[in-house]
Amino acid sequence: MGFDPLRWLPDCSNELKHYDNIANEFKRNNLKILVPSYYSYFHYPEKKDAEIIRRIYKVDEEFRHEDLKTKKAVTILKYDKKVVDNDDLMVEEIKKISSSIDSKIEIDKLSIIPTDAKKGFHFILFDHIKSHRGNKTGYTVVTNSNTQATDVTQSIRSPIHMEISLTEAINLLNLVGCTKDIKLYPIYDAPNDEMLDEIRSNIDSFTIKYNYTFEDYSSLKLGGLFFGTTAVGNTHKELPNKYDMVEQDMQIVVTDKIGLLACLGLYIISTLDEIVTKKMSSYGIDMEKVTLLKDLALKNLTEPRLSLGKTVSKYLPDFENQFDASSNILVTHPISKNGISSFKELSQLINKEVIIDQQKIPYVDKDISTFLTKEHLISNISASTSDTNMIIMSKAVATTIMEELSKHKFNPTVVGRIGKPLTADKSSRKVIYQNFDK
Repeated sequence: MGFDPLRWLPDCSNELKHYDNIANEFKRNNLKILVPSYYSYFHYPEKKDAEIIRRIYKVDEEFRHEDLKTKKAVTILKYDKKVVDNDDLMVEEIKKISSSIDSKIEIDKLSIIPTDAKKGFHFILFDHIKSHRGNKTGYTVVTNSNTQATDVTQSIRSPIHMEISLTEAINLLNLVGCTKDIKLYPIYDAPNDEMLDEIRSNIDSFTIKYNYTFEDYSSLKLGGLFFGTTAVGNTHKELPNKYDMVEQDMQIVVTDKIGLLACLGLYIISTLDEIVTKKMSSYGIDMEKVTLLKDLALKNLTEPRLSLGKTVSKYLPDFENQFDASSNILVTHPISKNGISSFKELSQLINKEVIIDQQKIPYVDKDISTFLTKEHLISNISASTSDTNMIIMSKAVATTIMEELSKHKFNPTVVGRIGKPLTADKSSRKVIYQNFDK
């Protein structure tokens, strides 16, 4: 039916990870792709919320030429895995999209999903962002997400599949301290009206529970299964994207334990293959422990961590005020499904070395991470849920912020520090693992 979360299992992600070639190809095209980034933002005039104009196309469909008067969009592309796995083919496909668009559109948040599904379930989605003029009072932030990892042992009608994408989108807004006026724009599809009604009912229940508003743009109308969300919010604080202010020896704090999503992967694999269950026993791992960690993973995947947004916001300057490197959070960045590889993205953004102490990486369960590594079951044992992120700050404020996070039942850890600036002859990204013995 087009929903293939099992593709996530081999490498703990079913989204394209290497955007560099694609971004470089589109510097002078109508589509300007900025990566890596996990949100789009612009100035917010008081009481004039941004609008989302959604356009959905089949892969071979001719684009409708419209003057939408928008400059930014967040995008989801779902293509055959053979296309996505080939950078040249993927670039050609995006060039076709770019040449079909009359005006220049800037893409900050791009998800490219490889799929095994038939071509009828492939699509191109643009959520164009229409902003308004007025007195600047803060920032509007827009992001999107789609459900990749889920518990495939549950019914396809389970609400968790939709809740995961809703939660991740909200968590991404919270990560930049964006907690006001949050509005959700669900992206969903199903093969029949009964399932569509159930998805809508699940969205209603979720938004009522957490007191969010949402706008229903109807389904994708492709007849397959899909679960995604675009989320919009406002903040009257400055955003934690001061990459140029990050200095050597600043601290890298991880908000919570790493590898919980890999534990969900192990649960799925062991449920499908009893040989894996037997091997676990030889490592002293029982199914009860794996099930408990699976339940914790699903809890974190489906319950937004609103306290993170409040904590981040507390340590940001008010709108149009200057950052203080000694007392403010300077940068936040998601770890989530990418796990430790997200530190490479950080190095690229700040143009400095990132030095990680291997002994301090807080795996949620070291026995399980060892088992997954030695048995080559999951390539990314650090894949984590969407509430696991990194925060960059000075030593002077690190302890205070960690205490604040601990009060809200996070498990923060200093995993490393910022190193020297990258020179022209070095790679654009560099991560150094100290005491790295494997």
